[in-house]
Amino acid sequence: MITLSLSTACLVGLRSVQQLNVIHHLYLPAAVTSFCIAAAEVSVIIGIVGAGWPAVPWVGAGGAMGVTAAMYLHKRARGSK
Repeated sequence: MITLSLSTACLVGLRSVQQLNVIHHLYLPAAVTSFCIAAAEVSVIIGIVGAGWPAVPWVGAGGAMGVTAAMYLHKRARGSK
């Protein structure tokens, strides 16, 4: 289940970065991020199919980690404080 949390963290983090790329008109990073999102989505779906409903807390925890990490890292990468 840890793997599912990490996969979800990656997926949610990538979706968050994608949204920030769109907001800031970063075309090339947005295009590259789309392929990374596709791979992460497949990984999460495979994990959920295998785990069923017990996956919910793991997916939730991964999502929380992913979105907060993406917000922090994107801000740092852009040089903002």
